[in-house]
This record gives sequence, structure tokens and C-alpha cells, in this order.
Amino acid sequence: MVARPGRTQAAFTAGELDPLLYERIQLKYFQTGLQHAENVVIAPQGGFSNRPCLRFIGALPSTASRIFPFMSSLGTAYDIVFAGTAGEVWSASAKDADITVPDIGDVLDEVTDAQRFDTLLLFHRDVEPRRIRLTDSGWSVDAPPFENIPNYDYGGTYTNGVSAVWSLQFVGLTTGVSVFTLTVSDQETWSITYSSTMSELVSWISSALAGLPNVASGFSVSSPESNKIQITFSGEGNEGDGWAVSGVVANKSDAAIVSVKETVGVAPGEPLISADKGWPQCGTFYNQRLILGGFKSLPHAWMMSRQADYYEFNNRFTQDDGPALIPMDADGGEAIEHIYPSLYLQIFTSHGEYWIEQRGLSRNEAPNHVQSSQNGTVRGIAITENEGASLYVYKNGSSIGELRYTDTSGNFASQNISLLAPHLLRDGISDMAVRRATSDNSGNLYGVVLSTSAARLATILREQEVTAFTRMTADGLTFKAVAANGRNELSWITDRAGARALQRFEDDLLLDDAIDFSFGVASSSLTGLDRLNGVSVWAIGDRNIFGPFTVSGGTITLPVAVSAATVGVWSPPVVKTLPPSREVGTNTVLKRRGRIPAVRISLSDTTSLAISVNGGTLRNVELARFGALADVGELDQGFTGEIRINGLRGYSDQPYVTISQLRPGRLNVRSITLEAAL
Repeated sequence: MVARPGRTQAAFTAGELDPLLYERIQLKYFQTGLQHAENVVIAPQGGFSNRPCLRFIGALPSTASRIFPFMSSLGTAYDIVFAGTAGEVWSASAKDADITVPDIGDVLDEVTDAQRFDTLLLFHRDVEPRRIRLTDSGWSVDAPPFENIPNYDYGGTYTNGVSAVWSLQFVGLTTGVSVFTLTVSDQETWSITYSSTMSELVSWISSALAGLPNVASGFSVSSPESNKIQITFSGEGNEGDGWAVSGVVANKSDAAIVSVKETVGVAPGEPLISADKGWPQCGTFYNQRLILGGFKSLPHAWMMSRQADYYEFNNRFTQDDGPALIPMDADGGEAIEHIYPSLYLQIFTSHGEYWIEQRGLSRNEAPNHVQSSQNGTVRGIAITENEGASLYVYKNGSSIGELRYTDTSGNFASQNISLLAPHLLRDGISDMAVRRATSDNSGNLYGVVLSTSAARLATILREQEVTAFTRMTADGLTFKAVAANGRNELSWITDRAGARALQRFEDDLLLDDAIDFSFGVASSSLTGLDRLNGVSVWAIGDRNIFGPFTVSGGTITLPVAVSAATVGVWSPPVVKTLPPSREVGTNTVLKRRGRIPAVRISLSDTTSLAISVNGGTLRNVELARFGALADVGELDQGFTGEIRINGLRGYSDQPYVTISQLRPGRLNVRSITLEAAL
């Protein structure tokens, strides 16, 4: 009998598609999409396989809810897990230390961080910033030693201002003959004729200064002693120390004017950040400076420290490397939520996305804030990097944006990369992180935690148009937070009936909540599983699969003795294809009930496979009939090749195939060919 012609799908790089797209057969992504994708990752080359599973690292407090990655200057990576104000520092395999960070418990979900060398800074506008350091004597927590925070006029009545005072002394000038000019902060006066009568000279200099555009009324000029003029920069608009005064004699070469700053000016006001006025919402290290922004009482402004001196903000440093406060020209109510160091300094606000056109920041050059889009972002969810682009969560909380520089427009362009799968994120995003590709045939893996404690994964390789979102489930587990640490591991906070744990993705691991056993003498009894009492688990012993077992008294018993085993819970991968196209000609479709009697599946190194059609009962596919060895472990006998499954029954208006498993094992699918009768 001649096989029925079928439709081959060899690429699944669009991942699970929104149901609104199921009949959009003209859409190019329809040919690479899936109806349902769970517990799989999509390969950039097109196929799919089991997702990495979770290795149990250790138990956490029942309220643990945030992870901050920390990379020491020596290259050692840590995960700092917070439960309220209590922090736990975890190394690769164990808890390294306990720390306490005051006051952050109530705002932990909105806290942002910045890390450089052995220092991690935590920010929230309602809490004084905290500094976590790894020192020679261990971990320490304190307030960052900010110095000389500038004053800001918040509109109150202030009496702490000090007027800048400059004095001028005249050497060798001739009354009625010598002509001179004064330069005040780069603005030159008109010519003034010198007079040894100080009252006349005071009057002439006062008139000349009044004509300068940068000097406001309220200043005063006096002569405290013979041949000396004193200028006091008092009055509204003249506050602070931003003055430089010099003089040049125009027509007498042996005369001079000596200018001296006598009093340093201090602008009236109150510290920009304080317990009364609040604190910065975010910060970052960039261009050898510490950047702080989103101040509670000045939310649309940011400031930078002195270059190479992260905690110095004294605005008396007037050179290019000096500190500066920069209010953005933003709409009312717009607040800076994140500042991110990318190709250019990026600023994410509650209303839009900006970047600073100058790569090198200078106190004496006003930064140009270029707006790229107007999506706004969520407070507290970290910006992550992928392939040179910045990923962020839209203000709506359920869309993921990508901010990427484009040479064609000379601007950063923002795209919604979750547009094809919005149904997977509609419950709201609470955390996200990106793990870089771990092999030459994998893509970056994007982990997302939803406010409902569900999780999502996405394979992202944007340059190759691969953005494939899938679901992530683990038997009995929910998810509270995710982070990517310095070892390029995705770390998760999981919850099982109120018991929380730190777990990490591990490639080639087939069980979640997994723990290893090793015996000097082979044993069939596995103990120490009290945390899984009453839970259905599987065991992998000496490369064979055993289970399921229900843990009782912290123990399970295998049918045979093994020298090494891994025990954990298992959730099968589930992939459902889109219904085949009914198009029989140009703009012509044939809609009637159809069936899929046979499927061809191309596999690579696969040890377990099950299939069904139209949501029916899964049917295990016996790969062993293609050549199993009795004395070799099950996981060492992966099948590679194409198999054809016949005899599939059932008609449906929208027929589809489900690929899954009935027992743990490797699943690597290269292509699926549906032989449909429509």
C-alpha cells in the first residue's frame, strides 16, 4: 500500500502560538508554530527536546521570594536569596552565609540592584540604599558611604544657603585711562574705565555685571578696603558655587587684576536624598561612575558620581569628570524605574524608554536623552541582556519588549517579542532572567515567572528569528523567582506545599527536585527523602528508569540494587501540533472532519516516546523493537532515525497530534510528518 502524502514540519522555532493565530495559515510563523508546547525547549536548528530539569540545592525559608546574583572579583558566583530582610548567600552547592538587610522586607518585590567587583547595592525609593560586600573577613551589610550629596530646592523656605564671594584687586591701573573687562563664568562684560574712587568703580562694575545674561539681580558689589572690590553673588538665581571671575586690562601691559574666591557658595535647599525626601529607586555602574536615579521626591532625575570615585557627589568638582544632577525633560508623573548599562546608557521610565546619545558622560556637556519608545516598564523586574539587546517588561506587566540599536535608523528600536504568545504571559510577569547558550547547538534560554507562580521558557536567537515560548511545569512545584548567576545557571525559588527550595537548571537531567545517591556497596533502599513524603517520584539507577514510587518515611525501595541513583519528580513533555492547513487552492479551503491515520517522526538519541491524536489516550511507542540490548542501561540506548506510527484513529474538525512520554527519558524530535485524510 502506498503511503499517504503528508505535511512535514521540521522547524518549531515560533514555539506555542496564541489561539488567535490558529487559522492564520498565511502567517509565516504558522508553519513553525505549535498549538501547545510544555516542558520542551526549541533548538535554534528547528527541533525540540526535553527542557533542562531542576537540581535541588537546598531548603529555603518559607517566605523566600527574590534572588540577586553576585559575582566576586575573583570570579566566584553566588546567589543571594531573600526572605523579607533575611538573606542567604548560596555558593555552587551550599549555603555560605546569612545576612540581614534592614527595612527591605515590605518592598522586596520592587527592589533593584547594581553590582561591581565585591559590592552589591540594593535600591528602593522608600528605603535607604544598602551595600552588601564580600570582604576578607566575610559578608557585611551597611549603608553606602555617599559623600557630599547635593542640596536641591524642593520649594521650601531655606536659610542654609551661602553666597559665593569673589574679590578683585587692581595693580598698576591708571585712573581715567586704563580700560578693563571682567569675565564671569565665561560671560564678558562691556569695557569699564578704571577709577581710584572706589564708589565710582563699584557703581560701574555693578552696571556691567547687571548687563550679563548669567547674573541675576540680587548680587552686590562693595569696596571693603582701598583698591579692592568685592562681589557677592546673592539673590535668587545666583545660588551655589558655579562662579568664576577674572579680569583683563585692555590698554596697559604692565597692569593686572587679581581675582580671588573668598567664600565658597552653597545653594540653599535640602539633601537630594534623605530619610525625609526618600531615596533612589535604581542605580548602575557605568563609565567608572555610580549612576543613581528615580528619586522619590524627584522621580524624573538622575545623578552621576565623580568618575573613578563611586560615592563622591560633590558638585564643587567642576571638571568634566565631576558629579552632576540631571533632571530629564519628561512628562509630569514620569518616574525613572531602571537605569541599564548597555551599548549606551539606557533609562527606562514609567512612561517610556530612553538612551543617552553620548557614550562618555561629562559634567560640562548636557546629556541628550533620546526617546526610543513609549511603553513604560514595571518597577522591580530587572532589565536583562540578550544578544546585545535589552529585554524589559512593559508597564502592562504581560508583554516583553526588546530594545535594540539599529544602524539603519541610528536609534534604539523597541519590539514586543511576546506578540505571538501573549496568552502565556497574560497573568502578569513577576520575574525573569536569561541564560546564555550552553552549547554550540543551543540558543539563549529565557526564564519567566508569572504572578500566579507559573513559569515559562523561551528559546531566543533573535538574529535567526527564533523566539519560541513554551510552558514549564514540574509535578507539585510552583515558582516564585528566577535569576541567572555568574556560572550561567538559571536558579529558581520553588514552592512545594509551602516548603521552598533553591533549585537550578541542569542540562541532561531528566527529573525535577532531583537529588543524587551514591553507594560503596549496591543498594536498593534510598533514604533521606523526608521532604518528598507522600510525593510520587521516579528513580534513575545505573542508567535505568524505575518508578513511579510514593515516598513513605523518607524512603523508596528499588526492584534491584544500584550503585548510583538520582531521585526526583517528573513532568512529561507535551507537544501538540497545529491542525493541518485545509487550503486546496488559492484562497480555497476544504473544511470537513478529518483524521490523521499515520505519523512519521524523525528522532535523535531518544529513549522514550508516546503519541496520540486529537487529545486521545497516549500510546507508548516501543523504540526497543528497533534494536535494544539487554545488558546495556536504558539511557545508553538512544534511538536515532525515523519511525512511522500507523493505526491512529479518530476524526476531528481540527485534527492534531500530541507528542509526549509515559516514562522519563530523552526526547529529541527533528521533524514530524502528518499523513492526514481531510
